[in-house]
Amino acid sequence: MDSDPRKPHRQLFGYAIAAKRYALYTKTRTGISIVKASGHGLGYLHAPKETESDNDEEQDGDKDDAPEWVKEAWEWLLRRELGFKAKPPEWLELPAMMRMAMTSPNVLRTVRPEWLAPFNFFYFPLLSDLGGYPAGFDRSNFKFITPTESDRTKWKTLKGVNLLDTNAGRSYQISMTPDPSQRKVVPESMQIILRQYLGHPEAKSLGPDGAACIAATAGLLRRTSILAGEIVPVGKETDRHWEQGEDPSLVDFEVHELRKRRKMVVAGPSDRNRWKKIGVRRCMRKSGLSQKTVYSILTGEPVRIQTFATFKRALDDLSST
Repeated sequence: MDSDPRKPHRQLFGYAIAAKRYALYTKTRTGISIVKASGHGLGYLHAPKETESDNDEEQDGDKDDAPEWVKEAWEWLLRRELGFKAKPPEWLELPAMMRMAMTSPNVLRTVRPEWLAPFNFFYFPLLSDLGGYPAGFDRSNFKFITPTESDRTKWKTLKGVNLLDTNAGRSYQISMTPDPSQRKVVPESMQIILRQYLGHPEAKSLGPDGAACIAATAGLLRRTSILAGEIVPVGKETDRHWEQGEDPSLVDFEVHELRKRRKMVVAGPSDRNRWKKIGVRRCMRKSGLSQKTVYSILTGEPVRIQTFATFKRALDDLSST
């Protein structure tokens, strides 16, 4: 943003979808003007609009400044959301693509087409789960890739292969409309991706009513908490899917841990000290639980997960009033 102190102050407005998905804008006579747009949740997509350097697009300009196509996406979304006239971006109907590199040892061992040499780039279209896969295939056995193509107008008809197909010579073609014969692949369009983006729920907070956030949740959100039966270190913190890099093996990454599920939990020391100050009688009245159960929670004895959740929710509501 422009921080020149010599310029006059201006009124900024903000629109937030989630903690890191937001845009700042100013109001104009004809609508709005985007000042700063967050690319969080969109950065994994290959730019549908030509950049100065498609080979190094992530390094262009200020790293805190979103690409031009992200700003165009936000302006189109917000104008529609706020009731202004919105001109669709030229790239809106293009297929949603990810650009990846053939670097993973797991992928290098698969049957690769001749056009894909190790460490080269390729495209990974995001196929629709509703009729996007050829007959007999789904997400589990079909990993579609295509050669890179700088001419975006050709993305809608690119041909590619299934990395998991033992028949290396078999190719499939992209189609933006469902194929009755189910021989082609149908990727999600950028328009569909953006509409889903606008309805993304904030998973880390609760709604104003204390319920889990959904796409339509609006207003001042509340803090949420996690009931952890135990903390178990694992090798990687999560499967971030394709948002974490250019390696298709990340799409399938998942940490599997087989452990006996615990049905009992113990309140943490800080929570127990805070609730003891409220008093046992008051805790009983607020939670509706018996004296024995409340004493168990306050003294650090294990109780059922559902019982503890009921108690904690009641006491948290008491603290917020």
